[in-house]
Amino acid sequence: MKILKGSQRAMLELIGSPDFLVQLEGLIDDSSVKFSKDDIFKPLSKENFKEAELKNFLKQTIRPELGDQIRDWWLKVSKPSTRTPNWDFISTCTINGQKGLLLVEAKAHKSEVNENDKCGSTNEQNRKKINRAINQAKEDINNKVPFTLIAISRDKCYQLSNRVAHAWWLANQGVPVVLLYLGFLNCQEMKNNGKLFENDSDWRNCFRVYASKVGVNNLISKPINCGKSEFKLICRSYPKL
Repeated sequence: MKILKGSQRAMLELIGSPDFLVQLEGLIDDSSVKFSKDDIFKPLSKENFKEAELKNFLKQTIRPELGDQIRDWWLKVSKPSTRTPNWDFISTCTINGQKGLLLVEAKAHKSEVNENDKCGSTNEQNRKKINRAINQAKEDINNKVPFTLIAISRDKCYQLSNRVAHAWWLANQGVPVVLLYLGFLNCQEMKNNGKLFENDSDWRNCFRVYASKVGVNNLISKPINCGKSEFKLICRSYPKL
């Protein structure tokens, strides 16, 4: 079994808590977002750990046809071994009474928040398709959010950029999304990897500075209406168990 540390380990400890769904609602702290025992999430547990890909999760939950559609929006060339972005946690939920998704990107130390992060695809056709997808999201969000300049990019803050682009795409298909950036505090086993997040303010300030590199700080906690539905980017912290 893979030895998990940092945000992966902390995320699974949170999932394994007896009142997990109650804690999740409290963490999000938004009355429009609800979870029930019928909601489906991945990963499931330490024993059943596998980071989720949206294309597979959508086929099993919301609308099966969206799985292939989101893959084709993101990639030009897709083989069985070709991976789309992995998520630390995905769950169905209800947002404003509509079936939606919670997408979680978790961090445990400041070195994980890297503005120089770039797309790692070596397939030139896929690199061009990814660039086009991110630019499509960027242009539309800039049209929808006045007095801001969103600059998400394939070549800067790539992980954050692709997260925002995927949330935007889903909302355009009528699937509301909460995109949660979750900072786990004081993950001591990661202290040699980078500076830990000591408190909520420490994490929020770090994320806001990072997000500002591509203008995404202007989206935090603001519902972005994409016509058929909306997405919201939120930033929260959680004490390590």
